[in-house]
Amino acid sequence: MIGAGQGGCTVNLEGKVRRVKCEMPVAPGDLVAILHEKVIAIAPRRTTLSRTDPANKHRQRVIAANLDLLVIVASIDDPPFRPGLVDRYLVAAARGGIDPILCVNKADLSTPEQIEEATNRFAIPWVRCSTRTGEGIEELRTLLAGKLSVLAGHSGVGKSSVLNALAGAAVARTGGISDGSKRGQHTTTSSSLVDLGDGARVIDTPGIRAFDPGQLTLAELRTAFPDFDTGTCRFADCTHRAEPDCAHRDEASPRYASWLRLAAGL
Repeated sequence: MIGAGQGGCTVNLEGKVRRVKCEMPVAPGDLVAILHEKVIAIAPRRTTLSRTDPANKHRQRVIAANLDLLVIVASIDDPPFRPGLVDRYLVAAARGGIDPILCVNKADLSTPEQIEEATNRFAIPWVRCSTRTGEGIEELRTLLAGKLSVLAGHSGVGKSSVLNALAGAAVARTGGISDGSKRGQHTTTSSSLVDLGDGARVIDTPGIRAFDPGQLTLAELRTAFPDFDTGTCRFADCTHRAEPDCAHRDEASPRYASWLRLAAGL
């Protein structure tokens, strides 16, 4: 399944792009069965990227399915880097069984020291990119080869520009930053799948300003925070909140603050 919206979806059927009817909750990346120009079944999903449904906080909405890689696109200054948002994506990736990487876009607007400081807090692979200079695009394309990936991130970080650079053509509309606010403008309004060749397929998702992975378990949270291992804490089941002799309770750490926000609902 390539894309969905308003009672229908776009599918790749024997190499041809077709628009068919759909009354089921499908997501880009889904494998579907079609009969008489209508989706009648969805195959079990291998992996998922999901978030809390903005219209119903008790329900999860699947953004994309059957993914190998979550590419979290971020920028350092334009708009400002949001480590808490990256952490929430990491939790969603861990829950959905997806490998995450961090793509620092607009690298030409930041110093190597700024990028190093932003990325060192996360125990995941990362690549610095610039769609203006072309830096890092080939490295990112190599990482995506043979995989179904999804680009996700805050509005204005340049996801669509990264996708266009990877494709070597304008396959996604691009925008900019709102005047004065350094807040991104939404230029992708629905998710869609693009074939880059070399077995690389990429789903571009709409930019967001908030991402809620929903109710978590302690195990899911720990998977997304491998650097918060409890081996050095007094208690093996330490939640790093109020327990005595916790090795990670650092009130000045932005990553610890992010842990506390995510752990609040445990």
